[in-house]
This record gives sequence, C-alpha cells and structure tokens, in this order.
Amino acid sequence: MIPVALFARPPQPGLVKTRLIPDIGAAAATRVYRFCLEHSLELVQGCGLDYQLYLSQDSDDELFQDERYLLQKGADLGARMHNALAELLAANNDGAIVIGSDCLDLGPSQLQAAAQALADHELVLIPALDGGFALIGCTEANPKLFDSVSWGTDQVLAQTIANAERLHYRLCLLETVRDIDTLQDLEQYPELLSLITSS
Repeated sequence: MIPVALFARPPQPGLVKTRLIPDIGAAAATRVYRFCLEHSLELVQGCGLDYQLYLSQDSDDELFQDERYLLQKGADLGARMHNALAELLAANNDGAIVIGSDCLDLGPSQLQAAAQALADHELVLIPALDGGFALIGCTEANPKLFDSVSWGTDQVLAQTIANAERLHYRLCLLETVRDIDTLQDLEQYPELLSLITSS
C-alpha cells in the first residue's frame, strides 16, 4: 500500500500564503489558502489511496474537526518530509507520497500515477513551474535525499534530483504543475481571483 501525507498549515491570517500578502492582504491570502486546502483535503479523501494529514501546529479549525492529524516534526521542510515518509514507510507500506496544500492542478490521476511509478522507481516527483515540486514519493526514507536543499527557492527540484542521483535512485518525473505562491500564479485561476474581491 502507498499512502499520501498531506502537509498543511492551519488557515490563520498572516501565517499562510505570506508571499501573496503584499499584493492582496492577509485576509484575502487566507481565503485563497483555505480554498486550496479544501481542494487538497477533498483530493486525498477521494483519490483511492490511504492518507494522513500532517499539520504544522495544533488547530481547532472546522476543516480538521473530522481528521485525525499528526504534527509535522523537523527543523526544516526537508526534515519534516523525511520524518513523515519514514513514519509511513515504517508501517509496512510499499512506498509513501507527500503533497502540500497549495496546488489546484493535482488530481486523483496524478496521485495514482505517482503511486504506480513507485512499483519500479525509488523516487517519483511532480515538478512545479517555480522550480520546486508539488509531490514527492519514495520507497525508502533516506535523509540524504533532502541534504543541502535550498527550500523556498527555484533550485529545490534540481538539488533534489542531484541528491537522488548520488543515491542511485531510479527517478520518475511526472508532468509539471503550478502551485499557488504569487499573484501571477493566482491569475491563472478565476475561482481564486474571485476570492480577492470577496469580503
């Protein structure tokens, strides 16, 4: 079995989509994030794979009231992903996948394709247009996969691939998607633009 870990933050103003705040304000940025988070929760709930929600901190938000969530653990994003992957793989799963909560382009077919790729690859990635990735899946949890990655930059994908090559991983790259970080990203989705002007 190959479960999906969904990484998320509680949708609190000022703490989510911070790169959007200078352009649209904290309230609108939070509405955008909540929309993306709802999409991501619906995705993992209906994708046909088991899933586990990992939050950055405890939350009593109504979105999570029916969810059994775990807290992310680690000093940076790489450590947090490694720990989640290691936890899921320790439960006798054949592989594990991690996604974030800010990509509307991910659908059930991409999650299924990623899970299938792990049958004959140690690593699967769905690249993001900003130079990062929207999905990572592994059949083994090695912290060296996340060594010296400059999180939050356009070098994340390239550095992760370089680490995978050093580990001699067979890598499957699926089709590139867009995640939601900037106003330019936002402008690609009319349903998100409508949230900017709503009160």
